[in-house]
Amino acid sequence: MTPKLGLIGGYLGSGKSTLVNRLLSGALPGRTAVVVNDFGSVNIDADLIQSADGDTIELSNGCICCQLNDDVARTMTALAAREDLDNVICEVSGVGDPGELAAWRSYPGFGAGPVVVCADATAIVRLSRDQYVGDTVRRQLGSAELVLIIKTDLAMPGDAAAALAVCEAAAPQALVVQQDPLDPQLTAALVFAAEVPPSAAAGPVVADAHTDVHSTCTVAVPGPIDVDSLRLALSAQSQRLVRAKGIVQDSAHRWHEVQLAAGRVEVKERSSGAPTPDGARLVLISAGADRTASLEQARAKLVDAVGVVPMAVPGR
Repeated sequence: MTPKLGLIGGYLGSGKSTLVNRLLSGALPGRTAVVVNDFGSVNIDADLIQSADGDTIELSNGCICCQLNDDVARTMTALAAREDLDNVICEVSGVGDPGELAAWRSYPGFGAGPVVVCADATAIVRLSRDQYVGDTVRRQLGSAELVLIIKTDLAMPGDAAAALAVCEAAAPQALVVQQDPLDPQLTAALVFAAEVPPSAAAGPVVADAHTDVHSTCTVAVPGPIDVDSLRLALSAQSQRLVRAKGIVQDSAHRWHEVQLAAGRVEVKERSSGAPTPDGARLVLISAGADRTASLEQARAKLVDAVGVVPMAVPGR
């Protein structure tokens, strides 16, 4: 059995983990392993992957696209040697370039899956033109073989058309697909099954400035909290943060997944079948010239609102 290796990228909050979960919930046949790489010291994305019949492997030591270290090589080599996998999905950090990992698809033991880049229909136009993160966003789109425009149900008709135009201009080599808001799982299945012409094998890693314009911190949330207060507090910080995500517990000891992306905050109860987290925590990410100050100001406001504390991560 030769597993198909697919790469999924896209800017922070573009919907990569949601796409992976849809693929794992029945859109992909057979057994699937997922390699998850997060931007930050704690791999929140791994906690957000809900795989019942696959393996989830965490790589949190920086962006795997620009730090092709021994951990990456060992992980990919071990997956290529397995005989029980039908698919391998690598979800790249939201500030990384999935195209830099494309060469692994020709490694013995892998078949070539697509390089998919997710684009938020409500934010991709603004992000692609942003002074600080635009280069990273355009580079991600430029590495795609297939661009999946998501959150089309949240976009105004004019915004959706503008998003399509931006993606087609930034990724002229790619197939651009707009998600069907009525059947997103079908879209996911079609995306991963699509026959797209593979791009040329990636060359040497060329660093861009994505790690220079983003700052991140992880905070622990001690004890149960009022999730509505957290939602309001995060909404108030949406101008300072480009992304926030995490897992918290309410006063009834129910676990909730928290997401801030493109200025919108979503808090939803964690599914009953998901593994129990080993603690409540949030990852906050800011970008731009004042990113460090913005990050600290946002953290301070969350301290006042719900109580969070800086989180020390052993060994990192």
